[in-house]
Amino acid sequence: MCWPSLCVTILYLEWYDHIIGGMIKLLNREVLEVLAKKGRIEMIRTLKSYPDRDLTINELARMAKIPPMTAWRGVKDLKKVGFVKTRKVGNALSVKITEDRDRLRTLRLIPETDPQRTAALEFASRLGKNDWLRECRLFGSIGRGEHAPGEEVDVAVVYDDQSTTEDAAKAASTELAKSMLVETNVAIVPFCIALREMGRKGGLASELRDKEIIWGH
Repeated sequence: MCWPSLCVTILYLEWYDHIIGGMIKLLNREVLEVLAKKGRIEMIRTLKSYPDRDLTINELARMAKIPPMTAWRGVKDLKKVGFVKTRKVGNALSVKITEDRDRLRTLRLIPETDPQRTAALEFASRLGKNDWLRECRLFGSIGRGEHAPGEEVDVAVVYDDQSTTEDAAKAASTELAKSMLVETNVAIVPFCIALREMGRKGGLASELRDKEIIWGH
């Protein structure tokens, strides 16, 4: 299956929002393909949060937590489908959410919260009921704020190896991830690492130390 078709399939499952009279209300293919690109949904959410404010590309990138180049490309795509409008302010280009009523109705289909991030937070909260858990951290594309709808969510599970074994931590994390997939349609991929490993230099542990903690003592 080609990437655009895959995007449409993913968003078909995730973006219908409501079932009205038994009919599923869908966004059209062109809009789906634009919104499926990395960073587009984060941009829309940010602009929706500040409907009366003009943001520069750099401000939008910083607030949406995406790379500036992604923001530049995203503005071009979103303007093409009528979701944003732009204007020159000195040497900068400012961006604002559209005022078109039809497009605003379409944008209301976009959840105000990130379903992948919400699922990760719930996963970490439930896993935190185990006394051996010390931290949960986001990494991978979601940790960089560059994830697209339908992508897996990478969660580092830091466990106290004085309280449990690696196998037990993996089993509990994997079982919970399976439950979350059934409940939320979000695939969470837990990576278990011992607390003592987090203090070592080099390796994956050094990369994880600066990642966002979504649960921790």
